[in-house]
Amino acid sequence: MNILGERIKKLRKEKKLTQTEVVGERLTKGMLSLIENGKAQPSMESLCFIAKQLNVDVSYLLDDGTMTTLRNLYTDIEEDVERRKLIRDPDELQSLTIKMIEKIEPFLTEIQGTNYEQIRLREVYFLMNRTINKAKSLDEYWKFIDQYEEIHAYSRMLRCYFYLCLSSIEQRNYSEALSILKQGEEKIAPYELMIDPMVRIDLYYNLTISYSAVDNVRMSEHYLQKALEMAKKLQIFYRMDRFYHLLFIQSIAGEDYDRSREYIEKLRLLSEFAEDPTISILYLYSKLHYLNNVEKNYRQITPEIQQYKVKLHNYLFLFKNPIFIGEEMYAEFKLKNYTNVIQIGESLNIPSYLHHPIDLAKYYRFFAVRALAYYYENDEVAAKRDIIFAKNGVEDFPSTIYKKFIYEAFNEIFM
Repeated sequence: MNILGERIKKLRKEKKLTQTEVVGERLTKGMLSLIENGKAQPSMESLCFIAKQLNVDVSYLLDDGTMTTLRNLYTDIEEDVERRKLIRDPDELQSLTIKMIEKIEPFLTEIQGTNYEQIRLREVYFLMNRTINKAKSLDEYWKFIDQYEEIHAYSRMLRCYFYLCLSSIEQRNYSEALSILKQGEEKIAPYELMIDPMVRIDLYYNLTISYSAVDNVRMSEHYLQKALEMAKKLQIFYRMDRFYHLLFIQSIAGEDYDRSREYIEKLRLLSEFAEDPTISILYLYSKLHYLNNVEKNYRQITPEIQQYKVKLHNYLFLFKNPIFIGEEMYAEFKLKNYTNVIQIGESLNIPSYLHHPIDLAKYYRFFAVRALAYYYENDEVAAKRDIIFAKNGVEDFPSTIYKKFIYEAFNEIFM
């Protein structure tokens, strides 16, 4: 079959070019005719020249159908990637992950990594396999950074650094996570203006939380302000809810309650403006924490949750977050309803998706609350079990009101 010649001829006619116009001074009209009719095979040098004359990539001319198939596969896989972000059920997520691996696997020999789509397919294949097997080494993943840089896909290259950073945070290696991000920031410095604004904001966000994790408040706020300034300049609200929530939690953790009032108000306004259920839930998380730790309005916690359940009745799955259990426990503890604390917190756990030391410390405090409830109900065995778990969990974390509470509870129980 003369697929190459037919493709050249068809494309030439579509562009309304004569053979003479295509060959220029480089080839002869007779040679092009032979190529188009399948009676001669062009050298790679000649093929590159013809592709240039036709204003297409040489890979388009060489495509025997495989590239079209891979492009379709890439589109399909990217749709799956977006769908995964919306899935909450672990079994459904696992099922889709396996299907994505099975879709890509038959084409691995054809996926050479010569263009963006192929590099991305290889990357997604790696990531999905690592989702199944968390022990899989990350050594291979670093090559994607170099490959994306070679084709000038700088935003995608930077996202690779984000993944490596997150992997280190999951291992609670916060210094390594920060080092990886700083390396990424330095790497993309020459291409900064070519980076998608959303990705640059993601960089500042990741640097903000990474500096916060190593207790460098000054640098954390530096990058946070860079993100806010950029968002305001571009008039976008991307990640603003996360930034304000982070600022709010940092202010509570550091007992800076004046600032916490400022940020809870910003979150309220953003929630009302965006009318997004996920932002509304984030605001509710923050408001409950504010009521418990600043206003000390413990009786308002349960009514507040019920009010939002009515308001967001189509999104009740969002209320499964254990933070609701924790904040209700804390309120009942402060009201000295220790039996209620134990009942509410019966299924208390540390969410697997939490890795930042401040977030973790906040949850470990809930175990300290339950420990004290057990202690006041004369169950010293359960009390000691919970408080040892909480204290061991926060030992290497920065000093916060959460860690302070846990240590005070430990001293009370073991006095």
